[in-house]
Amino acid sequence: MKYGIFILLIFISFLSLIVGPGGMDKEIIVKIRLPRVLLGIFAGGVLSFVGGFLQGLLQNPLCDPYILGISSGAGFGVALAFLLGKVSYFTLPFFAFLFSLLSLFFVYLIAQISGRIQKLSLLLSGVLVSFLFSSLTILVMVLNRKPLSSIIYLIMGNLSVIFTPLTLKIFAIILGISLFLLFFLFSYARELDILTTGEEPAKSLGVNTEKMMKLTFITSSFLVAFVVSYVGSISFVGLVVPHLARSLFGFHHKRLLPTSFLLGGSLLLISDLFARTIAPVELPLSVVTAIFGVPFFLYLLRKV
Repeated sequence: MKYGIFILLIFISFLSLIVGPGGMDKEIIVKIRLPRVLLGIFAGGVLSFVGGFLQGLLQNPLCDPYILGISSGAGFGVALAFLLGKVSYFTLPFFAFLFSLLSLFFVYLIAQISGRIQKLSLLLSGVLVSFLFSSLTILVMVLNRKPLSSIIYLIMGNLSVIFTPLTLKIFAIILGISLFLLFFLFSYARELDILTTGEEPAKSLGVNTEKMMKLTFITSSFLVAFVVSYVGSISFVGLVVPHLARSLFGFHHKRLLPTSFLLGGSLLLISDLFARTIAPVELPLSVVTAIFGVPFFLYLLRKV
């Protein structure tokens, strides 16, 4: 089973390379589809990994970067960068990270009750802040005089990035930083397992939940901001995939987090295949992931 996830990812990657308008043209495969495959694995993997981590940290199966407001804040940052004309592969991640962090700060501030963070309040605050930043993003899009379609495609997710030698170097740096941050989060896998026994027992075993929450929230903001600045704000991947990984490989986070990464990359590549082949025009990725994710979210609500 554990090697099956690798085989699945390789098979879907190969399928993504050969299927689509333009057939088997070598230029299209190398310059257009290969970057899509790399970005799909990166974005789907990171969102699913962070989603699985947040669900373990907050012990809530409904958590993901989108519901906690991180993705919405980052999406607003990208839209604002467009409005200000600050569009580059340096400024977009900066704006995305700045506003994802601001979004988390609001969530943290609103969720504080009597000086303590209540996990249910944290989730509800995330939904509230997510709505706020989504509304602000629409406002920015209306104020922007450029055609809305290009911004909508960027904000709602697509993998159509054309790499130049410079942007490829920048992406390689961001990829390296992201891998380092993922390993940092992975180093907390044992603490996440302990947290499944409850917060008070975890504290008695030496787990500093407050410090861990702050550190990992900032790290998650970095990772999600990188993803949003390249491929937009993609919903439901970080929510759905960790549950699939948990049902296949159990609750231990040393297995759950890496398998979530691989499954997330596979799911996003499948969604991208649908997005660019099922309709006459390419669909935003969030439209496709929502079609998969909403029924699953309703299923979760009935179980919780």
